[in-house]
Amino acid sequence: MRARTTAIIVASFVLSHLVGYAFYHFDRREAVEMTEAVDLAERAAGISRLVRDLPLAWRNEVVKFSDSRAFRVWTSSTSPLEPERLSEAEQEILAYLRSQVPRIASNEMHARILERPASQVELPEFDAASRKGSPATAFDLPADGPGLVISIKHGPDDWINFSGAFNTPAPLLPDLLVANLISALIGIALVAFWLVGRVTGPLARFAEAAEALGRDLFTSPLPATGPQEVVRAAHAFNRMQARLRNMVQGRTEMLAAISHDLRTPLTQIQLRVEAMPPSEEQGRILGTIEDMNTLIGSFLAYARATHESEQRSKVDLGALVCTICDDLADCGGPVECDSTEGLIVTCKRVAMKRALLNLIENAMKYGHSAQVAVSQKGDMVEVTIDDRGPGIPESDLPRLLLPFKRDDAGGSGGAASSGYGLGLAIAQAVVEDHGGELCFRNREGGGLRVQLIMPVATTPT
Repeated sequence: MRARTTAIIVASFVLSHLVGYAFYHFDRREAVEMTEAVDLAERAAGISRLVRDLPLAWRNEVVKFSDSRAFRVWTSSTSPLEPERLSEAEQEILAYLRSQVPRIASNEMHARILERPASQVELPEFDAASRKGSPATAFDLPADGPGLVISIKHGPDDWINFSGAFNTPAPLLPDLLVANLISALIGIALVAFWLVGRVTGPLARFAEAAEALGRDLFTSPLPATGPQEVVRAAHAFNRMQARLRNMVQGRTEMLAAISHDLRTPLTQIQLRVEAMPPSEEQGRILGTIEDMNTLIGSFLAYARATHESEQRSKVDLGALVCTICDDLADCGGPVECDSTEGLIVTCKRVAMKRALLNLIENAMKYGHSAQVAVSQKGDMVEVTIDDRGPGIPESDLPRLLLPFKRDDAGGSGGAASSGYGLGLAIAQAVVEDHGGELCFRNREGGGLRVQLIMPVATTPT
């Protein structure tokens, strides 16, 4: 977001700069062209004043020697310009001409600003050799370009015409313009990147805090620093975290209280039933009491696993898995372990041990055996638990991690060791709390593979 916002600011600056340059360029061009037009009109007025009282022969000589490549002067019996509606600039030029040549101010005059006057006006052939080295031959500005055409009537069938090209203004030093634009662009980009970072930095911290809160309600509060709005938002976020933590703690305490209150009468009932003469009915009642105690314990285990306040520490996951497998093997469990030690993760040791124990016991109970392996892949540690049970139908795999959902068909992942569909849900809650992932897939040849993936600790100790 920071880079995208900076790019938008820089692009807006470049666009506004280019648009401003375009407006300035066209305004400058119009101003220069108007200045050029007034200069050409002044030259035309000067020649008109000079020839107005001269005999015709002398006047023709003046016209001849006034003609040049840059400023064409010629006579004609009619005006080369058709009467048209004049622009504001053309009206100003005619008014200027009449003010400069008052004695012929009442004469008919035409003025036209044309994009290419030499192409739109029929000009006589220019003969530089006949000028005999007059200064006019030194002009090399083309007459065929944007410029002005003036036609002044001096008598019946007697017009003197003038045509001159505008001196087009040179571009505004494009190399210097590009250099200035690049230097300004770099400065704007640096300042914008810093300013956008000041604005978007708190958003990034909020995102990280929200992610951490989703994994652990007991994570450190969000620092309330920065602008006033950010401080208020941080305080609101921390209050929300505190309310969530209190709610979860209240739920856990409530379940613990309910468990205690239920277990007390259950224990009394169990003692009374055990005092009864042995019978088939007594055995069924004791079995029901045991199921109720197990169910209550499952509730507590799930509530504590989802939001337990145990502190995180650096744990050798390979060594932890080997310890669990060795303990199960010592008790006669069909389990094998192939683990690499030194694979350090940051986790809650007790919660992680409970999750791994649930997964391995589940494989042993419903898959007949468990082959456990721990390895590192990139920056992740992977624990695989394979069994050779009947597997799980593909359509039922997404249901395995739902609380109180059991595979009644008796597949490899049939249930958690608790017997109430909470074992896998507890494992899933623990793994997600550590930023990991728990996956299930059927193996070729039968059986189920459980993959537990967790990030490696950045600084193992």
